[in-house]
Amino acid sequence: MPSKRYRVAVIGATGQGDYGHGIDTAFRDLQRAEIVAVTDSNAAGLKLAAQRLKVDATFADYREMLDRVKPEVVCICPRWVTDRAAMLQAVAKVGCHVYCEKPFVADLASADGIAAAFQTHRVRLAMAHQWRALPPVQRALTDIRSGKYGRVLRMRARPKDDARGGGEELLVHGTHWFDLMIAIAGSPRWVSGHLRVKGRDATRADRREGSEPVGPTCGDSILAVFGFEDGVLGTFDSTANTSPSSRRPTNSDQPKPVWDSVYGLTIECEEAVLQLRQPGDVYVYPANGVLPDFEQLQWKKLWVEDWHFTPEHQPRPIRQEWLSLGNRTLANDLLDAIEQNREPLSPIRHAQLITEMVQGTYASHFADGSRLPIPLSERHHPLA
Repeated sequence: MPSKRYRVAVIGATGQGDYGHGIDTAFRDLQRAEIVAVTDSNAAGLKLAAQRLKVDATFADYREMLDRVKPEVVCICPRWVTDRAAMLQAVAKVGCHVYCEKPFVADLASADGIAAAFQTHRVRLAMAHQWRALPPVQRALTDIRSGKYGRVLRMRARPKDDARGGGEELLVHGTHWFDLMIAIAGSPRWVSGHLRVKGRDATRADRREGSEPVGPTCGDSILAVFGFEDGVLGTFDSTANTSPSSRRPTNSDQPKPVWDSVYGLTIECEEAVLQLRQPGDVYVYPANGVLPDFEQLQWKKLWVEDWHFTPEHQPRPIRQEWLSLGNRTLANDLLDAIEQNREPLSPIRHAQLITEMVQGTYASHFADGSRLPIPLSERHHPLA
């Protein structure tokens, strides 16, 4: 039996970001953790969550829950960032560690205040960047760091390019890729961005809210370039409504495309190209660029025995399980980080840098694409 069981509380918001991508159940099956309370201002949602999590202590207000239950770890689940800063400040103030749904916050000013609060109260925050936790991705990161593929040259991130493409996906899906870029290449040093709307340069008048409240967005097409340590370059590019699902009418008689999106991260090294694809699979190509005229060069999948297969060596249903397994791994890692006094896999420092990258893309665009140093001197969002 574990020497200590952590008291875990869950903050949800039915109809206002809900419980994120399974964030509420991340600690459910861990021996070192016990979910002791849940809060949700929606009575029906609260009842369902209590049944799902098998807890009796329910609250309509998270501040009351923090005061009465005194948990040690809190899961902040809503996808919306409307109340994210207030929640994180309240949780840090009472000395709780946090497992937090992405995106982090909408602007750098909020990020700065939260980081200061977590430092003051000496608590840890782990972001729910599940890709970071998946065994094939972890294996690839280990291989890259060992120099197996030579020096990293550049990285290219692509999102799903559905209706959220452009500015919204910069934050919603870019956050996973930026977290991995930082894990691979270290802190970003500068950013340059370019945004378009219907083929023209975006202006501040094109500011809009996303499909969910995740902060201000702008642009239906975007290109962002980041400079990392040792000259490594990272790019993020996205154009809305270019995925097959967004271009194909629902009543179309045409065959459904065999591919759904370009969602992935490509890492070019001196001796190989690696591509990460959902659900966390990694493919390796034995050259530093894809060469279709050399048929003897083929992509090879990076297999991880106990991840891709059951003990009976049957294929594991990864597409149904990867998100919950990623959450569980990150939850365990947060508890390890608390006990070992170290940063978790995707810590608050990454969350701050990702916010710099997102806000810096907008700031650069409105400065005529100028290359801006990170950290940014201006902490207020240029779209605010």
